[in-house]
Amino acid sequence: MQKNKNINQADVSLENIKTKKRINVAIIEDNISLRDRLKELMDQSHSLNCSLAVKSVEKFLRYYNNNSQVDILLLDIGLPGMSGIKGIHQIHKINPDLDIIILTVHKDPDKIFNAICAGAIGYLLKDLSFSELEEHIVTVKNKGGSVLSPKVARRVLSHFQSSTKITSKKKNLTNKESQVVRFLVDGLSYQKVADQMGISLDGVRYHVKNIYKKLQVKSKAQVIKKYLEGNINF
Repeated sequence: MQKNKNINQADVSLENIKTKKRINVAIIEDNISLRDRLKELMDQSHSLNCSLAVKSVEKFLRYYNNNSQVDILLLDIGLPGMSGIKGIHQIHKINPDLDIIILTVHKDPDKIFNAICAGAIGYLLKDLSFSELEEHIVTVKNKGGSVLSPKVARRVLSHFQSSTKITSKKKNLTNKESQVVRFLVDGLSYQKVADQMGISLDGVRYHVKNIYKKLQVKSKAQVIKKYLEGNINF
């Protein structure tokens, strides 16, 4: 059986998931061959459209103000100038609700953790096929949540599997607070958490304040860190 080609060599499949509207994807990738190939494949896709492709975070920030047609951003980590992880913070200052998926060759736990804590809702490796990448993007756009390459998920689990679990009961989290934690880990914004739970934005902030106090943390990143370390058990 022939293995899937990687995204540098992938053929476009007409059997990809159908959507009512093509998803506008921006790419920040300094490898010009890969960047051009991704743009070409997306432009041929029935599901995706490449609305912007640049080599650095700085160029993206320069053009993004005049280019609002971006649903998903694919972001590399090792870039000229500002790194991808630092770039997440800068990009979210402009649009905190923009879904950012890391697409990289790096698979060490520290980079994975730092990217997720910075606000990335996905972490994918460049060895996946274009059809797999397309499916992940469609899933994020249409269903929400987060996406991880299998190798990344295994590394995260392996890295934290020896941690001692502390149950939410020991941390005195209420059911609603536990729900909020799950949504934060999944990468949802406060507004999206409010929509999912049917409560106000102030209600979400109230629960987050209590979560921070009970978990003895000061940021969403620290909540996610406790979760990834196995220190919150749902």
